[in-house]
Amino acid sequence: MGMANKRKTIEESAGPGRSLIRPQTLADIERREPDSKEIWYGHSILTSTLFPPTQPSADTDFVSKTNGTLEYVLEAGIDPEERKRKFPYGKYPRLIMAWIAKQIRTAGKMKTEYVDPQTRTITIPSIWQMCNELGLQRGGKTADKIQEQLRLLLSSHITIRKTTGFSGGKMHDMISLPIVEAVRFKESDTNAAFSGSAFVLTKEVYERLARESAPFDTRASSLLLSGRSVLPYDTYVWLTGSMRNLRHDLPVTWDWLYERFGDSISSKQNFHAKFRKALAKVRDVYPSVHVSVDEKGVTLHPSPTAIAARHLIDGEYVDEAIAQDVPDAVDPVSNPTPNQYDSPSENGGK
Repeated sequence: MGMANKRKTIEESAGPGRSLIRPQTLADIERREPDSKEIWYGHSILTSTLFPPTQPSADTDFVSKTNGTLEYVLEAGIDPEERKRKFPYGKYPRLIMAWIAKQIRTAGKMKTEYVDPQTRTITIPSIWQMCNELGLQRGGKTADKIQEQLRLLLSSHITIRKTTGFSGGKMHDMISLPIVEAVRFKESDTNAAFSGSAFVLTKEVYERLARESAPFDTRASSLLLSGRSVLPYDTYVWLTGSMRNLRHDLPVTWDWLYERFGDSISSKQNFHAKFRKALAKVRDVYPSVHVSVDEKGVTLHPSPTAIAARHLIDGEYVDEAIAQDVPDAVDPVSNPTPNQYDSPSENGGK
């Protein structure tokens, strides 16, 4: 389908208020590379699929995602406001974590308005400013939702598990990975937009966001998160990260995809249809991605990343190939070694 016809189709299918924005944004993505403010960083687990798309039922103890030989387990913390155990969910924890990764990568070793690398402290002066950074409406229900999801995110707890089989038994290794060591919330009783927070990330989370995240285009992510589903965004972050080091065709089964992306989707058949639709949306904003689909699953073919292979270190662009990179498939229990950013084949993807 030509780009003009593609824009026409999207315009006809978009709802009121979006019919002009979507084609204009697609044309902008096609016309130019993103500037530095439009480049954020995504981790296929920590900034996307680890967080459920909707609030799990009250009897849910944890949610988990596998990556290679590792399992990431998310446990809900206790919301200090409602005094209830609730999960961070939906698009807002994804955006907040990606924004944090962006600020960490931009800061490098230098202290900025938002990041102190020496103490691993992240400062959000106000929810109003946070909404502005995320490209969201800066008041009302949006500010309330951002404030709530930030509380739930910083109260939650991650555990990384690895099970190794051997003759006659198995061995379990676990690493406790709380997101923060300390946190302070400042909440306004009259206007959530004036609330803010400061928190110290744990060393493990800080380093993973600093070294394992892949760059993506926020113009694309804004479009992909404009609907009710987070599946297009999660697929986009996964694909652009996977393409960083992909040198050969990589088949990925429907079972692997369903386990990774199928939360809250009742059946595999329904998931197949939804994933195909999500992939079509990703191709609109990431036309250079080469993915084929068949009855067994999808095959990733070597493709350019969603944006030029460069990122910011200490305020300067550095070629991605030169920068040190540790992928999120690395084993944190033993000595880490560089590997593929996200390897479905290690998860039974083929």
